[in-house]
Amino acid sequence: MSALDADNAHPDATLEAAVDAVQGLMEQAIREEDWDRLEQLDLQARVLVERAFGDEPVPLRDDSGQALRGALERLSAFYQQTVPLLAERRSDASRQLRDLRAGRKATNAYENTRRHTMRSGPLKRGG
Repeated sequence: MSALDADNAHPDATLEAAVDAVQGLMEQAIREEDWDRLEQLDLQARVLVERAFGDEPVPLRDDSGQALRGALERLSAFYQQTVPLLAERRSDASRQLRDLRAGRKATNAYENTRRHTMRSGPLKRGG
């Protein structure tokens, strides 16, 4: 069940609880390197932030909104910490893929040259 589903299934659930739940699930997805799940959770977090600033009333833990503000500040800090790290990891993965492709191309070139040399016989020296 997603945090949004949980929020909608329990009318008593607060927006702060949903924000905290999504953030916790995002942290778990990062630890497990579940990038597809992280993408889904990011979309859910964005929906929750939009709800927090929307015109419709949302269930809050307190009338002052301090709990919601705290949850949103924690979410913001989480994004500030993790986005640069995840961008670095993506860059590293991209670099590794490029290196693998380059290695594969070199291997293929070697194999093609070797096959061609075997078909035409050994090269003769000195003409």
